[in-house]
Parts: sequence; structure tokens; C-alpha cells
Amino acid sequence: MSTPRHLLRRSAVFALFVALASSPLACKKGADTAGPDAAGGSADQAAGTELRYKASAYKLRADVKFSFKATSPQGVNEASGDLSGLLDVTDAGGGKIKVGLSVAEVREFVLGKDMLPPPKEGETPVDPKAAVQGFTGAFVADLRGELDEAGTKALPETAAAKEKKGVEAAVAGFATGVLGLPELPKAALVEGKTIETTERKDENLQGLVIPVDTTSKFTLVKIDSSSGKRVAEVKYESESSGAVEQGKQMITLDVAAEGTVLFNLDEQLPVRRTSSSTTNISAGQMAIEIVNTIDSAFTPA
Repeated sequence: MSTPRHLLRRSAVFALFVALASSPLACKKGADTAGPDAAGGSADQAAGTELRYKASAYKLRADVKFSFKATSPQGVNEASGDLSGLLDVTDAGGGKIKVGLSVAEVREFVLGKDMLPPPKEGETPVDPKAAVQGFTGAFVADLRGELDEAGTKALPETAAAKEKKGVEAAVAGFATGVLGLPELPKAALVEGKTIETTERKDENLQGLVIPVDTTSKFTLVKIDSSSGKRVAEVKYESESSGAVEQGKQMITLDVAAEGTVLFNLDEQLPVRRTSSSTTNISAGQMAIEIVNTIDSAFTPA
């Protein structure tokens, strides 16, 4: 069973990096909000503007920059990167889309010293940058970009991913997280107004399952038509907290996240996502703080 001591081991730092890069806690969208959830596309509803991806075939290029910093009693570990990926989207039916992922270019991929465990005896060391460059994968999501776990599990790409080991498996999890589509709010939004949502969900962070309560706020800042297309700017903030007792100690998790999504309402496509999150995990005198940032720009490919 995982403990913060397990999480603080150097061999687990990269795994935490991967888990947080792909975790919805970084941009939680609160599923408990009342509001329309139609299978159609983005639309101006009587109650506001609804954001949805289109269910058809299209390709997007994602240019992504990220940073990661973990501070613990063992010191500071950092990572950063600058890469481009290709998102191949197809209609999966039933209000779902399949998103194929591949990496087109790796301009930078830097990991802190000792973030990765050494190869086992007889194993050939794997260059993380080369592993990222060769990544391919896929997932299934609804028209808000929320992961469909059952649909994704059934994909042949998922079965192939299970064959990957060590660094290659970790890098695949990371790439899926940073290259994925921004998850869109469930509720229709009204320009200039803030909607607050709440959600409770079990989160699995490197083997540590914690029930987490999340409160999120979404604001449709504006709809800009200066480019000839209607581009919605949505700002979000969220706070998540949870705790679980293990043995005689209480393990706590706290996450604060914020960001902005630009979404083309006419084309039903993302334009840009910026996000940052700070995660604190503690138990007794042990603690770790992790800061993530992601900046993604999307263009038709």
C-alpha cells in the first residue's frame, strides 16, 4: 500500500509527474452542475453558451510547453518540455469521439537528475526523449472531452500500451495527459457570469486512492469575433481536497488549479489551453509539493 514515503522515493518522482500531468484534478470540471448535455455541438442555449466538440473526422496539431517541479525532504526535482503532437479525431458513435495521438516533434524534453529509476540488470537504458518521440496512443471521450474509461479500455491501442514497460510506459502516460483535448464545462455558460460546481470522486495517485471533494468555478469571460470566428474565453479555478487514514496516520491531498481555455464556437475546436496547479501531499512530518504548468496551442492539421 502506498504511503508518502513511497511517493517521495526518487524512483517514484517521475511516476508522480506522469500521474499529475494526466490527472483531471489539474483542470477539474465538476460533473454535478445542472445544465444541458446534448450530443450536439456548441450552441447558444436559452440559458447560455454550450461548448462541445464536433463528432466528425478532423486533425489537430497541438504545440505544448510544460514544466514540473517537485519539492520534498529529498530535494527538488524539475522537468520541462516543448513538443508538438498530432490529434486524429474520428466519430466513435453514441456521442463519443476517438482521439488518436502521436508526437510530431520534440524540441525539448528535460528531466531532473535521478527522476528516473536506473535500468534493471540486463536492461538497455531508454532515452526519455526518444521514447516521447516514438509515442502513439488513443482514447475515447464524450463531446466535452471527458475520458470514456470503458471505451478507451476496449481500444487495441490500449492493449498495445500495456505491453510497454518502464520508461516507455511512463512516457506514454505523460504524453497522453499533455496532448489530450481540454475538458469542457458541462453547463451552458453566460458571458460575464461565474458558475460554481462541486464533485466528489476517488482519485488514484500512484497507487494511493483518496476520496476527493472538488469545487470549481467557470466564467465565460467573453466571446471574441475579431478573427471572423466566435472564440469563447473560459476561465476556471478549482480547489480539491481529500484525506485517507492509513495505519495511525492521516494522508492528505490538496490541489489548487487555474487556467483558461479558448474555444472556437463556430468550428467546435480548441484554440488554446493554459493551466497551472499546485499539489500538496502530506502525512505527519513528511510532505511533498508539486507545481505543474501546461500551455497548449491547437491548430488544424
